Amino acid sequence: MAQVISISNQKGGVGKTTSAVNLAASLAAAGHRTLLVDMDPQGNASSGVGVDCRARPGSTYDVLVRGAPLADVICPTEVPRLSLAPSHVDLVGAELELVGTPSRETRLKAALAPVRGRYDFVLLDCPPTPSSCPCSASTTPWRAWAS
Repeated sequence: MAQVISISNQKGGVGKTTSAVNLAASLAAAGHRTLLVDMDPQGNASSGVGVDCRARPGSTYDVLVRGAPLADVICPTEVPRLSLAPSHVDLVGAELELVGTPSRETRLKAALAPVRGRYDFVLLDCPPTPSSCPCSASTTPWRAWAS
């Protein structure tokens, strides 16, 4: 069962994405099956591991808002043992779209449950915002790291 680590901070430009990408790549290089979940609408974690979010058919937006299975949006990267759940710019509006949705703050945790057994580590790269939706990542981890 994967250890889930959320990398978050309310301020931008403090190295969250750099830390998430480097930690994910290092864990994969050390032989650990690793999933990097890009929760930031800017998609820099996705591009940081060589994935063009715009070219992907699904994203973390689809998982949170449309209820798509996380397994359907996960894609491989060029780094062996490192997979990615890419972001999408539409995540900007996800919080508003989910207003009134029951248990919206635990949607990510529920989406991770079916795939956690496939990985040793799951890293959540969070956006610089205290909002409840994208950082539903804050209700998901078993370990949290604020950069």
